[in-house]
Amino acid sequence: MGGVQHSTLLLAEYLWLTGQYDIETLLPNSGPFADKLSQKSIPIIFYKPISYKSTSKSFFNDRIRIPNPIAWAWNLSAILLNIIRIKKNIKSTTDLVITKGLINHFASGLACERLNIPVICHLQDLITNRYFGLMNIIFNIFAKIIPNYIICDGQSIQNQLNNSVLPKTKVILNGINVSDLKRSDVLRNQIRNEFGISKDAYVIGHVGRMTPWKGQEALLNAFIDYSSINENAYLFLVGTPLFDNDLYYNSIIKILESHSLMHRVIMPGYRNDLQSLFSAMDLFLYPSLEKDTSPLALISAISSGLAVGMSTIDSLSEIADKCNYIDIFNPKKLDEMSALMKKYENDEIRKKIGLLNREAGKNNFDISIHGQKFQRIIEQNRKGI
Repeated sequence: MGGVQHSTLLLAEYLWLTGQYDIETLLPNSGPFADKLSQKSIPIIFYKPISYKSTSKSFFNDRIRIPNPIAWAWNLSAILLNIIRIKKNIKSTTDLVITKGLINHFASGLACERLNIPVICHLQDLITNRYFGLMNIIFNIFAKIIPNYIICDGQSIQNQLNNSVLPKTKVILNGINVSDLKRSDVLRNQIRNEFGISKDAYVIGHVGRMTPWKGQEALLNAFIDYSSINENAYLFLVGTPLFDNDLYYNSIIKILESHSLMHRVIMPGYRNDLQSLFSAMDLFLYPSLEKDTSPLALISAISSGLAVGMSTIDSLSEIADKCNYIDIFNPKKLDEMSALMKKYENDEIRKKIGLLNREAGKNNFDISIHGQKFQRIIEQNRKGI
């Protein structure tokens, strides 16, 4: 499950537990996300869409991208066919639809427009400015005509929308279950025992999809520099390529092998026991290079009570504004990350900052805050209002 799926699950569960809504989730197929919804007794409808293809070809670990015109033509045809399939699976008595995923906004939004059902688009990723901003232009035309309301999970996403669209938009940062993330000594020892890490070792961590723009390579190179002065330090890189191929992941492995650091850099793959992983860590660093908006891994680490450092990219600035005690660094300057690793060797500093971060997490990122803001928009836009 990716960030969009996790955030959807958390919101659906929150709305379901209020008892005010009959919720149905329309999914393309079964999988971990559907399993989680079923465990929480949230109804699911499966439909069989035409799959979408990547609109560009990536080279050199995503440093260069070129458009794929065949995929653009394919996706246009798929959207038109999926409109028909989605329409067949939405009940006429539906009061409101919330759409997720950039291309799916088009198919689901147009399907609901034909059914005369209000639509809220939940934008959770920046719209690419590649190809002379063509996708941005197309989405703004769509945004002006189809959705009743647009919720953005970051200010930088809202900034991409035209002035004519802005009156029907709102920024709502992602939310998480803060109560489920409090770190514990029991879980700390369990994870450290699982990976053969001593109790007194210094563990630096990161959680995120293995993809070039998440910046794991920069974090790893900073750790390589730092590891030479602290032989009791370890790095946790948690995550898998998920929606990408393995090229970037394999390049990380090659760097590790070339520096003989496989025993000090732990890569456990995909894990959903975040509370346990955060308990095992001493410092969390988030080195994204671009386009991250209120990422769940970052706000979860803050809310767990860890000392946290994050990159200075614009899309993360609103997190820094709400959390005064997290450190920021330029992800292109390895010495800045290495300096934070050195700073937080001090256990007293870590504990003090961690407590302040957890308080900021409770006050800003709990799912109840996110859910209540969503509810107000839902009530303003549902059918008959």
